[in-house]
Amino acid sequence: MSVVLVTGANGFIALHIINELLKAGFSVVGTVRSPAKGKILDNFKSLYKNPQLVLEYVPDISKPDAFDEVVKNHPEVDYVLHTASPFSFGVGDDNEDVFVKPAVNGTLGILNSVKNYGHNVKHVVVTSSCAAILNFDKFTDHSFVHTEATWNPMPWDIAKTNPELAYCYSKTVAERSARDFVAKEKPGFTISTVNPSYVYGPQLFDETTGDLNTSSDLINQAMKLPHDAPGPFTEPANMGIDVRDVAIAHLITLQNPEKFADARLALACGYFSQQLFLDVLNSRIPELKGKIPVGDSAAGKQYIAENVLTYKFSKTEQLLGVKYISIEDSIYATAKQIVDYESAHK
Repeated sequence: MSVVLVTGANGFIALHIINELLKAGFSVVGTVRSPAKGKILDNFKSLYKNPQLVLEYVPDISKPDAFDEVVKNHPEVDYVLHTASPFSFGVGDDNEDVFVKPAVNGTLGILNSVKNYGHNVKHVVVTSSCAAILNFDKFTDHSFVHTEATWNPMPWDIAKTNPELAYCYSKTVAERSARDFVAKEKPGFTISTVNPSYVYGPQLFDETTGDLNTSSDLINQAMKLPHDAPGPFTEPANMGIDVRDVAIAHLITLQNPEKFADARLALACGYFSQQLFLDVLNSRIPELKGKIPVGDSAAGKQYIAENVLTYKFSKTEQLLGVKYISIEDSIYATAKQIVDYESAHK
C-alpha cells in the first residue's frame, strides 16, 4: 500500500483529496496546524471501517524546517501532496505576512524536507492555482488565450496593495519557487502542479458548511441577496471548477507519476458570474425562488463574453482524460448543501 503525505489536510480541497486517496487504497499521513483543526478528519471513521489515516501537527508552515520532523517520522511516504496555503481575502494587515511568506516558505520548506529526509518519495504535487496563470492586463483581451504555459506577470509593487492580488502573487511566486527548486537542486523526486480556478462544489462533511471556503461563500452571498436588490449581477465573474474534479486530478497524478512529471494541470470547467449563480439558484433551488433576484440572464452571458478572459486548457484535459462536472452542477451542489444545512440548523 502506497503512502501519501497531505499537508493542510483539513482544507476544503484536501478533505476531498484524502477521500479519493482512501477510496483508491492509499494510506494517508495528514498535517494540520493543531488538534482542533484536525478534529474534522475524525469524520473519515464514519466513511471507512478502518481508514488508513494518521495526523501530524505543523503549527506554522512558514518556518523553514516546519515539515522536517513529519518527514523524518514517516520514512514510508511515497508521495507528497502539498495543499497547505492561505486563501482568505481581507485577513490581517500585512499582505506579505498573510499570503506570500506562508505560501513560499511552506512550499520550499516541504520540498527541502523531502529532499533531505524523504528518501522514498517519488513524486510531489503542489496545489497551485489559476491565480498563477492569470494575466490581469489581458483579462478582457480575447485575442490573448491563457494556457498552461501562461504566467501571472504582476509585480509585488502592484499586488501588495490588495489582498486578492497579493494572494495571486503568492501562488505565482510559490509555484515558480517550486519549479526553480527542482531545476536547481535536482532532488530524487519529480513534481507537478495542479492549478484550479475558483473551486466550487459540496463540502465533504456537512458540518463545515457553516465555515465555507472563499469561493463557495460567493454563492452563499448570492443566496442572501434580497429579492429587490438592484442589478446588474455581474461580479464576481471568472473560471470555475468542481472540488471533486480537483481531487481526482491530484489522485491521477499519483497513479501515473512518470506521465505527470513536470506537468502543470490548469483546471476549469466553464465561466461563472453572479448572474449565473442566480440563474441556477432560481431554476433549481425551489426554497429560494421568489426570495432572491432574478436578474437578466442574457446580460450576464454578454458580460462574461465581453469582460472575462479567454482560456484553453486542452493539454490538461488530454492528460487527465476525465469529463468535468459542469459549472452549473457544481453551483447547484454548493447551494443545495447550504440550504439543507441551514434548514437543519434553524
